[in-house]
Amino acid sequence: MTAAETGAARRWLAEALQVALALAGAWFLLALTDVALYERLSDGEPDAGSAALACVMTGPLSERVRGGKPDWGGDQQELRREVVPEASGTGELAAALARVKARVGPLTAGVRHGEAFYVAVDGIAELVGADLHQASSGAPAKLVCPAGIIEIVPFSRTAWRNFAPLDLAEAPRVIDERLYVPVEGLDALLPLSVKRDERARTWTLSCGEREVKVAAPEDLFEIEIDRSDRTLTVSFGGQRLVCWSCCVGAGNNSPIGHFHIQNKARWAPWRAYWGEYIPGGSRRNPLGARWLGTTARGYATGRAIGIHGTNQPSSIGRRISGGCIRLTNAHAIELYDTIPIGTRLTIRE
Repeated sequence: MTAAETGAARRWLAEALQVALALAGAWFLLALTDVALYERLSDGEPDAGSAALACVMTGPLSERVRGGKPDWGGDQQELRREVVPEASGTGELAAALARVKARVGPLTAGVRHGEAFYVAVDGIAELVGADLHQASSGAPAKLVCPAGIIEIVPFSRTAWRNFAPLDLAEAPRVIDERLYVPVEGLDALLPLSVKRDERARTWTLSCGEREVKVAAPEDLFEIEIDRSDRTLTVSFGGQRLVCWSCCVGAGNNSPIGHFHIQNKARWAPWRAYWGEYIPGGSRRNPLGARWLGTTARGYATGRAIGIHGTNQPSSIGRRISGGCIRLTNAHAIELYDTIPIGTRLTIRE
């Protein structure tokens, strides 16, 4: 090879090396730019006002359809609010309750413990015009009134009137950090009269011209379900508030008898008969907006019977459920907001 050919080959190799280095440098710069961009979109500090980027992948439609209805998945909170507006203390039931309470007059809430009924000592002191002396709301109480000095000790059936012992029907109790005394026999301890209204399930305590009616909230309400008429009636103090159309169990699935409300839930989840767990708020969940569980059990399945909303409003007025009582979601919300746990429930034909 001549000297000229050797020089030309070297120049070609040098130019090829320069091109290769230039390409490598360009690739390296592009890689750095890509890394910087990724860090900016993920962990870096974005410019003020920039929006987050997200990509959500879903399975094929055939995998998201169950029982012929889409299972939309995701958070159902917004879906719930759009389907059923929630407003406590409003509606037909609340309005009817306000009218009945206005006719009945003021009621003082008492507490039922077993078979005994209790009223707060501070309320009794106000009724009889006594000065109440207590170190704290749940401590022993001393009432000073024109009839004398009355002393009441928590969890002791012995009370004292003008320093003489008296036996109470039941021992006073501390409930929610307040001292409560049994209503029965209270007239032997204090200058007042006690009367019981069995129909309204209230106690009337009178002292001179002052009078107060005392009742446990769960005693005042009553729910009655008529399987034949497919109606649900709510009463308060023996007076009817509302009568709504409902869906009851097919055949004898909704048992006849006397029961009570034992629990309540908002957007309760449901365990399907075939074992699938369906979260509350799902369009496939048949329990709707609210659940009021009862002590009744299904005739055939033994499952808990509840009063609840529904995702099938066309079933209202029919006798087709597995045993539960269906209401429209709006009515179920009203019932949930108003009815206390312990309310009596009667199901009849």
